[in-house]
Amino acid sequence: MLPEPAAEASVPHERLVVAVALEKGSGEELARVSWPRTIWRLAVEPGQHPWKPGWRLRRRAPLAVVAAAVVLLLLLAASGCASAPRQSILRLATAPITAKGARCETLLLSQELQIPPSADIGDLRLTIQNVPRVAGKLRVLVRRPRFASTLQFEADHKPEFDKVVEISPGAGQRQLTIVFGRPSGAPDGWPRRSCLACRVDIELTGFFNPDEGLDAFFSRAMEEVAAIESAFSRQAKERAERPSIALRQLADDVAAESSRCAAPMGPLLLTVLGAIEQLDAARATLYAGERPELPDAWAVLRSWESATAALDALPVAAAAARGAGWPTSLRPRSAGRLRASALHLDVAAQLAALPSEDKPIAAHWVALAMAPDRAALDRWKAALPRIRDLADAEARLDWVNPRPDVPVRVPGVSRPTLLRVRDWHAPPEGRRCIGRLGAAPVRDPDDEARRVAALLGGDAGQRLPLTTGEAISALRGRLRRSRDLLCEPVSADVADLFAGLQDKELGWVVERLESIHAELDRHPAPDEVARAVSARTGELLCKLFDPETIQRRVTSVMGYKIFVEGGAHVLNFSPRPLVCGGQTLTAREIRQRLREAYRAALDRHGVTNRLCPVRAGKCPEEIATSVRKLFSLSQRELAAPAPEQGRGLDFPPPFGFTQDWVQKLGRCARDACEALERLRTEAPPGQFDGPVCAPRSDGVEQPQEVTLDRPEAPSSVTLSSCDPNVGVRVTLRRKPEAGTLVAIASSHQFRYGSESVSRQGRHPQLGRIYERVADLADPGDVSRRTDGELDVALTPTVENQVFYFFSLRRRDY
Repeated sequence: MLPEPAAEASVPHERLVVAVALEKGSGEELARVSWPRTIWRLAVEPGQHPWKPGWRLRRRAPLAVVAAAVVLLLLLAASGCASAPRQSILRLATAPITAKGARCETLLLSQELQIPPSADIGDLRLTIQNVPRVAGKLRVLVRRPRFASTLQFEADHKPEFDKVVEISPGAGQRQLTIVFGRPSGAPDGWPRRSCLACRVDIELTGFFNPDEGLDAFFSRAMEEVAAIESAFSRQAKERAERPSIALRQLADDVAAESSRCAAPMGPLLLTVLGAIEQLDAARATLYAGERPELPDAWAVLRSWESATAALDALPVAAAAARGAGWPTSLRPRSAGRLRASALHLDVAAQLAALPSEDKPIAAHWVALAMAPDRAALDRWKAALPRIRDLADAEARLDWVNPRPDVPVRVPGVSRPTLLRVRDWHAPPEGRRCIGRLGAAPVRDPDDEARRVAALLGGDAGQRLPLTTGEAISALRGRLRRSRDLLCEPVSADVADLFAGLQDKELGWVVERLESIHAELDRHPAPDEVARAVSARTGELLCKLFDPETIQRRVTSVMGYKIFVEGGAHVLNFSPRPLVCGGQTLTAREIRQRLREAYRAALDRHGVTNRLCPVRAGKCPEEIATSVRKLFSLSQRELAAPAPEQGRGLDFPPPFGFTQDWVQKLGRCARDACEALERLRTEAPPGQFDGPVCAPRSDGVEQPQEVTLDRPEAPSSVTLSSCDPNVGVRVTLRRKPEAGTLVAIASSHQFRYGSESVSRQGRHPQLGRIYERVADLADPGDVSRRTDGELDVALTPTVENQVFYFFSLRRRDY
């Protein structure tokens, strides 16, 4: 390897700085100027060096500022060189003392002004102290003094010597400063050249000390106002006699003095007197007459406000009035000592807008509201008008236990009116109702309670009659109102609602009851009306279902239909239980009464409707057919009975006849018994209810059966209980020994079939008789039932007529 070269030795490095002279730039040298110029430049351009060669004025605003400063300095220098000011000489004087009382007079003030010997005087000032209080203008007359001067003082016009100048003194102003000024061009030493003790004469004219006269006037005025206030509080019946003659004389004296000084107080005092007169007249209007009348409260308030405004225009009069206690207003909150008067006017003003016909009534209520004690309250209550309507009665309740400043309604006026009484001295207190036990303000409690009941719709006994079901809601409202109004509320009388229903059919009754109960159910409540309706309904149903009523109304089947139709569910309106005459009457008992009447009507139905005149109505099938037709029943139906456990009525009741009718049927119309038996057998369950003919016993001859035997053995039959002139079918049982002819005889005429038997004969035993011979072999003469049994139709002419039957072997007429 080659050997490395040896390291070179390090040589230190040194830096060289070469300075070269530069040329000076043009304009950068400072050019020295004079000191005034330097100051000028610094003042106008403080931002530039004052010695800069290129200095220029860049703005003009600093130049104006410097100029203004220079001018100011010159002015200050000029004033600093002015002469010293002249002196003002002040002298004091006291106004002369006036005579006592409010006077219009002139005060003369003569005062010498001492002039200093050496001072340079600019003006002379004379201050008059303790100038008397004056009302209106103060007139000042300054006589011209011996020295020349000008005249200055505060006046309405520029003052001049020897001329009267008016001044309007400020409130409480008691001094006046008069300045005698140095005239222009006056020589030095003014006014010493004219006088060293200069005399000035000043005359002050005005209505001085008005407060003394006004204090006397308002003191007397407040005495009379206090008397009016007392009369208001006592509700005195005094005549209006204020303001008095003495007060008017005081006002005339003050007014005369003030007029002499052209400061007339007459209008102000007349306004005050008028306010007092209006107040006393309002009291007399309300209380002095036989009946109270509502005063014009707004006129009184306006007159008082006019008086207050007039007083405020004259501070001295206002101060005298306030000092005597004259209130600024007759409003209750600012009336001061006249609170009672203010309260009267306040309530009267609230009623001022009422019509003229309402104002006498309103005046009574104002007097009652302002009653000072219980005796006065009772006196005014006795003089109140009668209650006119329900609104009047309700309004009177507001006057019981009233609260201050809470409006109450004014009773008896033609339109709703509220009255706010701020203070009640003797309010009606007690129970809030009309009547002997209540405190409502009325003339006669008992009479007014009866009148309110009459207004509510009740009679003299305080019962409310009702005429229609729709009126129940109105009745409830009236009853509620009666409880609110009367100490002894009226009772609901629904007799008129039920009037005449006891003579109506049940359909009519149900319609009326439905309308009544529909109205009751609309607003269900167990109130007095509901109880009265329930009680009256029970009384009505007891009358309708009384046995005598049922017998009178249900005299025929048609009568039953008319009576019950539409009213089968009338018992749904019955009270539970239905009590009649102290005994409970159930629906089952009512149905039984109706069924008994219906059965009796069925007994007469055949005869009444001539269904089977030949059989005297003893035809059950024809009767059943007629019933189906009347009640629109089907062919098999005989009745429409109500459920035994229900409250409905039968329409119609189960078919059946009375026991007597059926017994007569067995005696007089035996063939009808079979028809009756068939009706019972074929009737649906529950639709037939009644007796039937007793079954025939073998070997026993029935009442309408006759056995014909040998000719020498006659038979007889008595048609017992059979109606006269009613056909009866008699069954003839012919024995083999009997002939084919039978003679039917009777002592009275009779009919055989449709033939009238008039042939008379004589019988050895019977005497004179009527007889008819019947051919048993002739089908046209008799009716054959079976072998050996024939029927003949006989019509008796008298009750219990006896017929004799003689068997004949040959025709022997």
